[in-house]
Amino acid sequence: MAKKAREVTLARRETLSPNLTRMTLAGDALSDFPDGFEGGYIKLSVPDGSGQALRSYTIRSFDPAALSLDIDMVSHGDGGPAARWANRAQVGERLTIMGPGPVRRLDAAADWFIAAGDMSALPGISVNLAALPDDAAGYAVIEVISPEDRIEIERPPGIELSWVVHADPLQPSGHLEAAVKNIPWRPGEVSVWVAGEYGAARALRQYFRHERDVPREATYVSCYWKAGDTDEGMKAAKRADPEGW
Repeated sequence: MAKKAREVTLARRETLSPNLTRMTLAGDALSDFPDGFEGGYIKLSVPDGSGQALRSYTIRSFDPAALSLDIDMVSHGDGGPAARWANRAQVGERLTIMGPGPVRRLDAAADWFIAAGDMSALPGISVNLAALPDDAAGYAVIEVISPEDRIEIERPPGIELSWVVHADPLQPSGHLEAAVKNIPWRPGEVSVWVAGEYGAARALRQYFRHERDVPREATYVSCYWKAGDTDEGMKAAKRADPEGW
């Protein structure tokens, strides 16, 4: 990821659903921010005790004319520095961001598509589905905390969208994994994009790799957080995984 730090202002916060807030970051420092990185990520510096912590957030959209970018943040209680900041953030605050990091997209040349994840993956899934060709076919499965979190998502008509409701994302349920495994398997080459909580993402990685024999190059699986653990703990678990990430 590019290491350039940019000073921006929290220009707007918008409630998209009971558990999803859109933060608009703006400022002249975005004048050289590269276009076309929706679905990539930035690192946001947030207060953490007497210091700062860096946390990654997906770029939902970027407006080069307005010099603003949007990130969507999920309510995960008040346990981590990013959640504590988001719950108290005030319009006008100055912030430091770094990035952008690379974009990982579904392969538009595939015969069909699967996108899945929890609410932390919702921005990435939204960007991916909107970028697919109009004749794309496949499935998207999204786990949300509340039925009211089922927001409108732009997608080709051939993408079947399913919602799974799990009220306590900090407690593993297996609902997302079960819903994905219930997807009818189509002929042809599939492109898979999965992100979200560590345990669910790992289980789905195992499913696609070992039960469906989907090639690694056709599968993107990433964990954004780990239930009951810190960001540092999640990274340690990824490093310790014998199959790697």
